[in-house]
Amino acid sequence: MLWTTMILLAAGLAATSAPTAAQETASRPDMREVHAILLGLAIDGETPLPDGAADIYTSVLDDPAAPRLVTRLEVAIDPCRSRTIAALQFPGQWAGLTLALADLRRITGVAAYASVDDMIRKRNPLRYDDPRAAQVVLTGDGLYCGSRIPLANDEGASRTTCGDRIDLSMIDEEQRARGRAALAAAGRTCRITALQPG
Repeated sequence: MLWTTMILLAAGLAATSAPTAAQETASRPDMREVHAILLGLAIDGETPLPDGAADIYTSVLDDPAAPRLVTRLEVAIDPCRSRTIAALQFPGQWAGLTLALADLRRITGVAAYASVDDMIRKRNPLRYDDPRAAQVVLTGDGLYCGSRIPLANDEGASRTTCGDRIDLSMIDEEQRARGRAALAAAGRTCRITALQPG
């Protein structure tokens, strides 16, 4: 009930601050899965809880001392744009809410690597659809923007930041299959030049 209340509160705040985005929400379960995978919500095949035209992802952890995360994902009428509302709470602390927008059409570059070390050193780049690719870096100006809304009085004002990068980690074969399928679907649907077949 606590998580449901926080997500509904966040959804209400998002609708108030961005009515156009709320009005444009459409039911696109195929592209919601693509966004979920690229944003790291469903790379392991997590099954979301349907919520109308949105999906809700929750962290499932056995450790009661671990933080809990609930994320609501919506895809707009434009299937290349998504909005997430996330509530993160550490035990005994106030939850923090983050509203974020991702626009896959802003992807202008993609680099893939066989290991984290190669990614850090930017060596031996691969194509994103190479079977050896384990780390994929998507880049583009304003690709992902988020606003953090603190609930505790001592956390200060809300803060908005925009990033030009989304990292996708694909460790095992199942993750790689999901990741490659999501990247290919994004390339086709959003006509992303960097994600077209070679």
